[in-house]
Amino acid sequence: MRDVIFIPLSAHEELVIAADGAGGIGEKKQDVVQTSYQILSQYTYRVALMECLAVGAVPFAVLVQNFISDEVWQMVINEIRSMSEQIGLTGLEIGGSTESNMPLVQSALGITVLGKVAKDEKKVGNTPDDAAFAVAGLPLYGEEVLTRPDDVLPLDLFLRLLRHPAIYEVVPVGSNGVKHELEQVWGVTNDLRAEGDRLDVRKSAGPATCVIISFNEAEKEELGSEFAGWLTPLKMG
Repeated sequence: MRDVIFIPLSAHEELVIAADGAGGIGEKKQDVVQTSYQILSQYTYRVALMECLAVGAVPFAVLVQNFISDEVWQMVINEIRSMSEQIGLTGLEIGGSTESNMPLVQSALGITVLGKVAKDEKKVGNTPDDAAFAVAGLPLYGEEVLTRPDDVLPLDLFLRLLRHPAIYEVVPVGSNGVKHELEQVWGVTNDLRAEGDRLDVRKSAGPATCVIISFNEAEKEELGSEFAGWLTPLKMG
């Protein structure tokens, strides 16, 4: 099960809906994690965007649910456009709503990405039984996301993983961790752990700071070389 909704549009195409939300993170006095609204916007959009792209969809619209203030609306929109243009995604329709009546004591932001995917190009259920698994990036959440940015999987590298012929599927990891995604997406109930104990497979990955890839095990060495420093293979026991 992927963290997106698929709705048939025709016999050959589906609508893809992906969303993410963040609360208690921002510039207000009572926010649990203090950071700029620019960074909050980037990471909230990042999750929904990655979920949409990971299943093979092409985004065409973004909806913003802004519970911060009217003043930040345009900045959020500008960040979405800037991030999109950096990966060659242009022409997005962007809309949404701001809570203008009730001032909240903590920051909250929700972003939904809409995309379309041809059914024969859907990157879901493509992993064979003999596939190997690895994690790209490290699971981070809260303050760690701000203090360890070099361990967060970059969007451009995420796109390279999506396009690699030896990789079957790419799944962004959320707050429930690597093990949860393995169980939910692939039904893997075996006791998989990271080689070298580099990461905790049960730890939250916050705003999709890492992804799981399923790949052709014969290409393990090549992938390790091409994505040196980023991949942590998973193994039994």
